[in-house]
Amino acid sequence: MRALIVGGGVAGLALAAELSRQGREPVVAEKASAYGEHGYSLALYPFGSAVLHGLGAYDDFVAASTEMRTYELADHGGEVIQSVDFGELLADYGPSYCTTHAALVEILRRACGDGVDLRMGTTVEGFEETGDEIEVAFSDGRSERFDILVGCDGIHSKTRDQLLGEQPGFETGWVGWTWWGEEGIFPPELVREYWLRGAFFGAYPVPGKSTFVAAVPTATAGPDDGLGEEEVLRRLRSALGEVADRVPEISKALSAAHDLWPWPLLDVRAGDLTRGRAVLCGDAGTAFLPTAGIGASSALRSAAALADELSRADARLVPLAIDHYVKRTEKIVRGNQTDSRHLARAMFVENRLATWSRDELLRHMPVTSMTKSILEAMRQPV
Repeated sequence: MRALIVGGGVAGLALAAELSRQGREPVVAEKASAYGEHGYSLALYPFGSAVLHGLGAYDDFVAASTEMRTYELADHGGEVIQSVDFGELLADYGPSYCTTHAALVEILRRACGDGVDLRMGTTVEGFEETGDEIEVAFSDGRSERFDILVGCDGIHSKTRDQLLGEQPGFETGWVGWTWWGEEGIFPPELVREYWLRGAFFGAYPVPGKSTFVAAVPTATAGPDDGLGEEEVLRRLRSALGEVADRVPEISKALSAAHDLWPWPLLDVRAGDLTRGRAVLCGDAGTAFLPTAGIGASSALRSAAALADELSRADARLVPLAIDHYVKRTEKIVRGNQTDSRHLARAMFVENRLATWSRDELLRHMPVTSMTKSILEAMRQPV
């Protein structure tokens, strides 16, 4: 079986590593010429990090991560109104860790070993299914045939566009600006979020530093407005308003902010995950808002499920393996995506009355009730 994986991110490298352990020799086409340090961290829930056990990479992941022990939620006035012990919340599943995107990608790249043909700086210009194969044209001029093509090329997937055309998404109308900050501004192993009115602020720890996220309506500081970094920071400080003055940690994080990275807060859901011998995996098929922090875990679990089905197939049975993969993952992944959308509606609020109503509700209702279905999904086999 010749497998082409388009995209060398979390889903693509995890799938490649799994196939390599099966004795396959997958090809990965990654458009970036080199891997770099993206401006954000990511969390892995136990159902995601469990995939790393199977790849022999779990210990490396833990060494490059910070265990998330406590989550705190603050209201629009900056008062912490809820505190969640991750150990108690995830007692039946295992610990949850926060790491950098770059660290996880490097761990997965090493897990691929020498059995993966990783082609950096390479894109797929087009593909066409001919009989029992897919003929692929690459940006370097080569044309090759494969038994399966897997689109793992993220939320802006060109593979998805060629397969299905433009697909519907969920627009929050907000944008997040992220940057790295020094360790110690917030207590280590603490995740704290401020659900404000017309703004959001979050702090997420990784070894030696933290990711800070300030989110505002796109009309306030959209990434396409051509604003310089100083103007973006001025607008973020204005949006965070009095809370930044009352909470010294936020003020300190903003004062040290540099190299801001924009993150439009939207997602995409493909109507189908497959056409013939081509299939979508990870964000290419079901992209996640960062609100629940489960996008990377979902991508890992989906990649492992597809690899598992392919382990019982030869080239002739690829369509059946793809069908089984879709049946195993589509419902649960889409359900988790819907949960992330529901959280976004609660987090990103501009109206004064809606903000007050939300905060009053959260004073009496545990925030974990909003993620109950995500926790239940951890018990479901995929």
